[in-house]
Amino acid sequence: MPSEPRRVTDDAGVEFTLGAQIGRGNQGAVYRVAGYPEYAIKLVDRPTDLDRISAVRRLPLDGLPVAAPLTLIQNGGTGYLMRLASDMTPIREPYLPRVFGPRETKAAWYASTGGLKRRLAIAANMAGSIAALHERGLAYVDLNPNNVMVSNDLARTETWLIDADNLTSRVNPKWDIHGFPGYLAPERARRRDSPPSTLADTYILAIHVFRMLVMQHPLEGVAANDVDGDTARQLMDRGELPYVADPQNLSNHLSPQSFPAGLFPLVMSGRMRKIAEQTFVAGRLDPTKRPGSARWREVLFNALDNVIDCPSDCGWTYFRLQAKCPSCGTSTESTTMITVYPAAEELSLPARNSFVASQTLDTAVLPRHLWGHYDQPDPVVVFRPGSRGFEVNAQDEARVVDDSGKSVNRIPKPTGDTFYRLRLDAAGRPSRFLAVRSVQPA
Repeated sequence: MPSEPRRVTDDAGVEFTLGAQIGRGNQGAVYRVAGYPEYAIKLVDRPTDLDRISAVRRLPLDGLPVAAPLTLIQNGGTGYLMRLASDMTPIREPYLPRVFGPRETKAAWYASTGGLKRRLAIAANMAGSIAALHERGLAYVDLNPNNVMVSNDLARTETWLIDADNLTSRVNPKWDIHGFPGYLAPERARRRDSPPSTLADTYILAIHVFRMLVMQHPLEGVAANDVDGDTARQLMDRGELPYVADPQNLSNHLSPQSFPAGLFPLVMSGRMRKIAEQTFVAGRLDPTKRPGSARWREVLFNALDNVIDCPSDCGWTYFRLQAKCPSCGTSTESTTMITVYPAAEELSLPARNSFVASQTLDTAVLPRHLWGHYDQPDPVVVFRPGSRGFEVNAQDEARVVDDSGKSVNRIPKPTGDTFYRLRLDAAGRPSRFLAVRSVQPA
């Protein structure tokens, strides 16, 4: 005989019926809410956590993709109500399963689950959320595969963090959760009294990124394979194995014929390799030498901006400078690139401001491309591909002009050495030049 559905009541007197369990973590479980598809409820195991959850409600989380507590559950259980889109599921499947089996070692499976492009988009969004929390003086504490939610729709890359009750101030960090096995900063695994920190958050973020892309923990090489699984995990959590791509210590390299070894050079851009090395070599046991979450955000979005689709539509996505598709071998065609420069021509902007203009979809020029503002998602200019070139659609009060000051709303597709220089003016913002050119693969 089926059991009665569980009902709980919040501090506003509203009764909710718990639906399916989404996941369970160190502190409790998260459930869907029957009849309210855009909401979820977390019930914690310790009623004493209610004071801490009340404090989290006062934190500055507005505008962030973080499922913050809305009301407190006090009858029928202890916890809180939060917003969460109905089609979102924990990132652990398929991107971060506990064990990668035969299915997860095939190129077709990698492509069918979103390939490089979707994985990078999710990773960049995660980094954006963590960096935004850090910029507000908060540490997330327990970034694990159960707490990162993504859409079931492969065409969408929206990414949310749940379990906001983990949050703590980096000025006065207080929390007794050290993390999730496989997703721990070494200093917190080694010392139970080590407090949460933004640099610990960033180390765990880097583990997520590496595992999503390379399908292996960044310290899980041949040395880890030589010991039993529990011992290997403890060694990795404590940072007692070298990074798999440590240039000075090759004792724990990736198995040469393994799927991760084949993926590594294809899915890790030059800047990504550098920041991963800084994190897992010098920064593995010395948090002060780790790049921060803002740097990871910048590097990951730059990498995402330079991914293209296979020209023969085999389903693989890869970095534009590769001469051919890694999956089917089709030669890479020339790519239309947009590069941002300051209006003062004697200055230069970093290379992160160069990005691919799609030949099939709208390309949004965002505030992060122009001014480094990652908290503003609305496009400033949209390039829309057509049969002979691009429509140039300036948004709101922005204006795109040529060298003579004439408004530009369309440009031909650049070929050969031809390029087009446009000036972008936006009210209250520094002007920028946009150079649109055709670039050949390496």
